[in-house]
Amino acid sequence: MEILLLALLAVIIFGPQKLPEIGRSIGRSMREFKDSVSGVVDVQDAISGVQEVRSAMTPTNLAGAFVPGVREVQESVAAAKDLANPLAGSEAAADTAGETATKPAPSA
Repeated sequence: MEILLLALLAVIIFGPQKLPEIGRSIGRSMREFKDSVSGVVDVQDAISGVQEVRSAMTPTNLAGAFVPGVREVQESVAAAKDLANPLAGSEAAADTAGETATKPAPSA
């Protein structure tokens, strides 16, 4: 008797057109909850999600997102570095930088 009363109350409140949609959403949310509790979620997906968040939360990205003007300064500094070292990003640039860093400074 209580179930019939609840069903009648639901029909009155939500209307007959919305009840199937509400039932589907409740079923979908229960299925997702059951899958998350039973461990169906792949561990690799969780780890990759954590790594994405970790890479997005670098101090440089945070400063660029929250402080006005920082993103433009970061971009101009990167452009200046590219102009100063046109071979940046290649192995030749890394080798050249490594050699100059290990050589002693010339004495005057």
